[in-house]
Amino acid sequence: MSIDIGPLLDTTADFLRFTTEFFEVISQSGPHIYHSALALSPQSSIIWRLYSHQVCSPVERVVTGVPASWGSCTASIQTTDGEADRCVTWSPSGQSIAAVFDWKVEVRDPITLQRISVFETPSPLSGSEVYPECLAFSPNGLLLACSYSR
Repeated sequence: MSIDIGPLLDTTADFLRFTTEFFEVISQSGPHIYHSALALSPQSSIIWRLYSHQVCSPVERVVTGVPASWGSCTASIQTTDGEADRCVTWSPSGQSIAAVFDWKVEVRDPITLQRISVFETPSPLSGSEVYPECLAFSPNGLLLACSYSR
């Protein structure tokens, strides 16, 4: 017996996109799933088709309209260690993000942006400081390469 997992994968991807898009507001207030996140979801999304009946209160009213589909996925994070100012890259599987923060490389979860790993800059060569500059994941996402500059 063959099982078509396409609809399940599409639904999972849509839930992941919804969570990524509205993570900050939902993490501050769970009811905002219904107060704003669901109301602002694209009407073409699976989430909208499954749960739009939950948006029935006169409190939610979108004035300029909702997007036709999900836009680009963006998230930002501010850290006490500085901003990711040199290089940021996604793993091929989308399971992690690597970013250069000052003198170290951090691997983070793409949904929560929580730190998974930290790699410190190697010891200075010949007394000069080196800075991580460019990042690249291997095609299978298991290795992370980093180039350094002085």
